[in-house]
Amino acid sequence: MRIGVISEFNPFHNGHKYLIDKAKEILLQNGGGEIISVMSEFFTQRGEAAIIDGYKRAECAVESGVDLVIALPYRASVCGSDDFSENAISILDKCKIDMLIFGSELDSNIFADIYKKEYSENIKEKVISLTKKGYSYPKIMAELFDLPKDIPNFILGYSYYKYIKKNAPHIKIKVVKREGQILNKKELTDEKFLSATAIRKNINNKNIKKYLSNQMYDYLINSNNISEEIFYKELKYKILSLGKKGLKDIYDISEGLENRIYEKNLISSSYEELIKNIKTKRYSEKRIKRILLHILLGATYKEMKQNINEVRGLCVKSEKTYLIREINKTGNIYIYQKLNKKNSKFFDFDIKVSRIYNIYYKEKDIFKRILRRA
Repeated sequence: MRIGVISEFNPFHNGHKYLIDKAKEILLQNGGGEIISVMSEFFTQRGEAAIIDGYKRAECAVESGVDLVIALPYRASVCGSDDFSENAISILDKCKIDMLIFGSELDSNIFADIYKKEYSENIKEKVISLTKKGYSYPKIMAELFDLPKDIPNFILGYSYYKYIKKNAPHIKIKVVKREGQILNKKELTDEKFLSATAIRKNINNKNIKKYLSNQMYDYLINSNNISEEIFYKELKYKILSLGKKGLKDIYDISEGLENRIYEKNLISSSYEELIKNIKTKRYSEKRIKRILLHILLGATYKEMKQNINEVRGLCVKSEKTYLIREINKTGNIYIYQKLNKKNSKFFDFDIKVSRIYNIYYKEKDIFKRILRRA
């Protein structure tokens, strides 16, 4: 049996280990197998810079029970929930997973009911109406299906469910009830598990240590942790240099949003102020963050819509290296263990992304890094 995990592990904490342990229990009940994770590397789905280097996060995941961690390319990791789900599950499907496991604030037994309602004609009209009023996707879901407002794991999990239902019905779904702190909470509280957000916002507080492995804690306090705010000057310059005409080519910019971005950039003096000035009911903070990253990195529609048939391995369990050979032999997808002049053509954009990220993180150049074994 082969179980897939879609991850960011930003950073890898005890809540993630809890999910991996549940996957290991399922494997044990089914005669064994492997856990494969596809993980966002330099920037995350919500449009933020990863606080810890991808190889280090992958290594901690493997030390905690994952057998193989694959890098999710930028064009797959920094996008809305439906595109994110499609890209990530497509990669895992090509790796021949039998089950996808993920955490959620709510049980999965209501996925089917929501799916049935969402694709009825009556609901479609309401979705269009609410979209025109400026409702974001999570708000539309809450409004139409009587859901709580702060359930980001469930909303993303529903996107997983939709993709599998339509395109990969052979993949089973296992939902683990999320425990501990709500996903986006920033404060430290005395709970079973902290959110990754709270850990990132409180790196200098020693109380976070009990929620992390010793290895991850050491990485956190000894690494040059970065955030997207550090790129503000470069971003401001990029918006000015592209101009309104150039901004039109950037992925996810439509309906005249380039005008608003350009004008608000002129009156903003910080990254947070820029987001606040651009944000509207229709354009959520997360979407604006993703768009600003696309501008910084020059991500156009052409680059973001390319198919993914080649990926990079980040870390593998020493006794499970055969997994890479097995997957590569299928011909569905190819996992590279290191970059060279020949295969780098498949990763041109991610090479650029890594080098911009490492202006501040200051890790080794991506060409000098190889698959880790743990």
